[in-house]
Amino acid sequence: MFDPTVFDNLKVIVEGYVYDLDLEDMIKVLNRSDIVDLATMTRKFKITFGNEKKKSPSAILEIYMDQDQISGELSQTIEKPGCYIKVLLLEEKRSKTYDELLLRKLKKLWDEHSIKLLVTEEVTANSEIYYHCYEVNFQRSYGEDDIEDLLQIIDHLRSLLQVMIAH
Repeated sequence: MFDPTVFDNLKVIVEGYVYDLDLEDMIKVLNRSDIVDLATMTRKFKITFGNEKKKSPSAILEIYMDQDQISGELSQTIEKPGCYIKVLLLEEKRSKTYDELLLRKLKKLWDEHSIKLLVTEEVTANSEIYYHCYEVNFQRSYGEDDIEDLLQIIDHLRSLLQVMIAH
């Protein structure tokens, strides 16, 4: 009998929670991907969601399990296998000025983790558009005992999207 990995269990719970929010019209799922990288023997699941009425801003939640965690879980050499979490908040703007309020909120919520702001510029003959990407890499692994923490991260992302829409 197949015993699902921590990755599979977390992915199913997160995906179900996000799709339930979509069904309740609280968010709109924009994209998802579930990748098995055979070259590096890693797993990655990403789900992108945002506001139903606008493409920008959006949020991405990524669950990642590396080769060491996968092999440790399958060979039962790791006591508490886990996955790594990354979140991205994305927005398009006509200005390179970033949202200071949003950055402060991210630092207040998750200051113990790695927080980055990336701004890229797209210049065409007719316009300049700036893409702002706020990235949080959580500095610990998440296991099956951390499901409530993961769902809370999703709820925080929903709130942060509302802050971004308001600005």
